[in-house]
Amino acid sequence: MNYKTGDRSVQGGESLLFRHLIPDTPEVKRIKSLQGREYEYAEHIGIVEYSIARHFCEADRKIKDRDAVSALKNIRKNFNKEIAFFKPGLEREIVKNLIEVLEEKPITQHELKLVIDYVLDVIENRAWMEDDQAYIKWAAYIMNLFTEEESEEYEKSIKKLAARLGLSGKHADLMLMKGNEEDYFEFVEEYGEESQGEEEGWGEEEGEELDEEELIAEMESKFLSMEDSEKFDFLMENGPDFYELVGLYISGLAEKGEFGRIQELYSKLTEKYDDFLYLYVYMGATYLEIDPALARSYFELALKALDNLEDLSDSTKERLRDNFLALIEKIG
Repeated sequence: MNYKTGDRSVQGGESLLFRHLIPDTPEVKRIKSLQGREYEYAEHIGIVEYSIARHFCEADRKIKDRDAVSALKNIRKNFNKEIAFFKPGLEREIVKNLIEVLEEKPITQHELKLVIDYVLDVIENRAWMEDDQAYIKWAAYIMNLFTEEESEEYEKSIKKLAARLGLSGKHADLMLMKGNEEDYFEFVEEYGEESQGEEEGWGEEEGEELDEEELIAEMESKFLSMEDSEKFDFLMENGPDFYELVGLYISGLAEKGEFGRIQELYSKLTEKYDDFLYLYVYMGATYLEIDPALARSYFELALKALDNLEDLSDSTKERLRDNFLALIEKIG
């Protein structure tokens, strides 16, 4: 993302954010959230996030996520005040940059509040991480404001955090907004070494026994070639044996926003299989960014299911228990 803002002075009547907003309409007032409508407001959301990230990188490396929250709430509450009303620094930078965008693409008062609410939700959804600058650093990284060395250091920190929580490197890529979508939700790597599930016709070719990596690749290839209804039926019959494919399917649905279908699969799988540990893990990870409270409930179910499993070693159980407890505590 490249933004060129804050390079001109805003004065006179231009200094009122309010004057760059258009009247609300009944249709606009019915919008309750920008979830699912991000592309319509990408410029406005983007400039708010860019303002925060740039202020962090160029002006004040000590600001915390809570400072960004405070600034946004003050702007939301006092959007009808002149720019001189806002605190010098972060608040004024956000307001000035918003005015520049609004001159080109005006929105209503209600829409501006929804834009600010959206960014506040993004910040809150990273509160479970082990850093009081979790959001600010993430925004700076995503917007390429870090130096190459800083980006590498940030990536390492995210991968270490994912490892401590029992999530794979591929989930770390999701947190970094990298990687292939079909690989996003392959979380628990050690389970594959202990699981003995193998379906007839999967994993052998021309009489040769495939190694684990080749087997997984063949399984994924065959699964991805299926129609949606076939995938659904296959998972209903073989879900626990092919837990990676459950995660693969859920991640694909999440990318398309088909959360109703995810819930349908979850409901039917939990009816058929008791203590499907990795289903709870996938569900928790799916909602981690968009609904932390719901994500927490799934990780709590995973914690309960863990005690009832007999096919995992004690050391693996202990490691997973520690990771789930740590994650639940971080979500809060």
